[in-house]
Amino acid sequence: MSNKNKVIVRIYGQEYTMVGNESKEYMQRVANFVDEKMIDIARNSKKLSTAMIAVLTCLNIADEYYKINQEIENVKEDALKPLQELEETRSQLATTIADFETREIEYKKRIEQLEEERRNNMKNNECEILKKEIETLKEALSLKDTEIKKAKKENEELENKVFDSQIKYVQARKELDAFIENFDEKSRK
Repeated sequence: MSNKNKVIVRIYGQEYTMVGNESKEYMQRVANFVDEKMIDIARNSKKLSTAMIAVLTCLNIADEYYKINQEIENVKEDALKPLQELEETRSQLATTIADFETREIEYKKRIEQLEEERRNNMKNNECEILKKEIETLKEALSLKDTEIKKAKKENEELENKVFDSQIKYVQARKELDAFIENFDEKSRK
């Protein structure tokens, strides 16, 4: 069994017995509220019967009840707006983070591509430097070849001159030998 509280209250000069699960103090406060409302309505209109005062009191209390419920609904809506905005913000944040992560991956890939391009450019630059060195060495080699050919030609010319000189020497020797022989023969005679 439930513990029901019982209290005798006075509303607009009449005594009533209230029974309920709430505390006696609470039930007394409710009864006092209704009593005050009925007294206020009776003060403003002295020609109304008790039944009409009770009905007008009920209407006023119902009006207050609905207005308070509407305020509660408005407060609930106002209280929910920040939560909804928070959820929207969280959703936007999640989208932004996902977009950021995607862009970060793209950024890292682009950095890797640029690094690869830089390495390739360095290799290309090294290749260009090596090509230039090869060209310089080829030019130097070509100059050396030209010098060697010139030296060989000069060598051949010198060899030819030496050969011609040897021939002239042999001829001169023969002439000298012949002259000496002739001279010796003439001097012996």
